[in-house]
Amino acid sequence: MSTKLVLPILFALLFVSCEVDPYEETSGKTLEIGSLSKKTLSDALKDGQHWVEAADGTIYWDENATSQGTTKPGETYLGPNVLVGTHNRDSNLNEPINSAKFQLYLEKNKNGSSAEIMGNTVPADVKKYGTLAEGLYPARVQGRRSYIERGDEDLAIIINEGRSVPTAPGSPKTSMTGIFFHSGNDHRKSLHDSKGNAYSAGCQTSGCGPDSRPLHNEFMNTAGSKFNGSYYLRPNPN
Repeated sequence: MSTKLVLPILFALLFVSCEVDPYEETSGKTLEIGSLSKKTLSDALKDGQHWVEAADGTIYWDENATSQGTTKPGETYLGPNVLVGTHNRDSNLNEPINSAKFQLYLEKNKNGSSAEIMGNTVPADVKKYGTLAEGLYPARVQGRRSYIERGDEDLAIIINEGRSVPTAPGSPKTSMTGIFFHSGNDHRKSLHDSKGNAYSAGCQTSGCGPDSRPLHNEFMNTAGSKFNGSYYLRPNPN
């Protein structure tokens, strides 16, 4: 094979292997994989731990539930440590600023949520960016690469290892990658900065507004640096 033919092939392979950066919000990239079911995502979680969602939306610790198969009919197995996001979206994916609720359920506290914070489950522009679909996803603590590389602290949780996740019906794309739960805009009560740039292009964020960062940091400190469990995004059960 000639050198002229080999080099283009090598460059093509290089670009394919580097397409997805799992440590940065890259939701502008679309992978046409169709829908990714809740069951497929939950299968990636480990069996043996016990937060479950009851049929009425109550989340409680069930010592007898060690997997979805051993969870009571009509209930959802969530795992040992779970970040629960309860969105407040309408049928057009609009969500009033800071109206979603995030709760931490940890195995070290089996009595209920260990921390709560208000935030957002939609991007800055739902017509331009993808909106994460409801479901159960693997999740763990991981800062975004751009923050880490410049030496800044970034208390965040990566969802599904940054790999492709499905979007909600009505989104302009069917899937997206590089999704995190991260801090909101701590300068103003908006998902856009003062120059109109999107603060979220698909990620889940804690509250936006002046002095919101300390609340986010306190919430993430409760999660701890070794949080490794799941993210459960759901509608309001009430």
